[in-house]
Amino acid sequence: MAYRLVVADLDGTARSRRFGVTPGVRRAIADVRASGVRVCVATGRMWRSAAPWVQSLGADTPVILYNGGRVFDFDGGRILYERRLAAEFTRQALAVIRRDPDVQPHLFLNDHVYVERQHPMTEAYAEDDGLGYEVVTAFEPLLTDDPHKILVLGAPGKLEALSSAARQARLSARAVQSEPTKLEFLPPGISKGTALRAMVEALGVEVGEVVAVGDNWNDLEMIEAAGLGVAMADAPEGVRARADHVCGTADEEGFRDVLERFVL
Repeated sequence: MAYRLVVADLDGTARSRRFGVTPGVRRAIADVRASGVRVCVATGRMWRSAAPWVQSLGADTPVILYNGGRVFDFDGGRILYERRLAAEFTRQALAVIRRDPDVQPHLFLNDHVYVERQHPMTEAYAEDDGLGYEVVTAFEPLLTDDPHKILVLGAPGKLEALSSAARQARLSARAVQSEPTKLEFLPPGISKGTALRAMVEALGVEVGEVVAVGDNWNDLEMIEAAGLGVAMADAPEGVRARADHVCGTADEEGFRDVLERFVL
């Protein structure tokens, strides 16, 4: 199969959390692009946070942001596709999230991040993602506009309980885990998979001509939608089981191996 597009998750896939963007991955991306195949990124981050890593990778435009909530042409400065979390659904989600004072919700609205209190988890997250944030008294006065998403930080057991509570409450928002300590509330029906379909339509590519690579539950729909879906070796077992291929970890340059094996 001749592939025309590769779409990769950023953190833990194209970017090693330990080593950052490795020279081997950067070189393989350059070789793939030189062969005429486009390499794009799909991430839960907003553009301001993703941009330095996308540029370090040497990846192509467009980029999938907010775990599928936006497809952004950063060369042209144009939003190609966007879906937001309705304010009503946001309020419903917040009512469930606030039952546990030990988790920390972050509201993403108009490319800004808001919290209702200072917290060490937010400090660590903001430093890692290169983001600023604003502390507000309450989220509700901000909801004159629809947010992009809610990100909740917490201990894995706390987030598993929150995910279960969200299912029991039958929230209209979609809850998906992007890392063991991160649970995200997205617009209903939105995922990296739905954004991938919007991306290929904009690019004039068939979804069967796509290689998609990821390392967690928020990548699953994208992995399943692509012609070749690849999971990283340290992805959850349920993600690996539904992928077409499993590669090495990001620390092992698994993404480089995928590019060399299936594209180059």
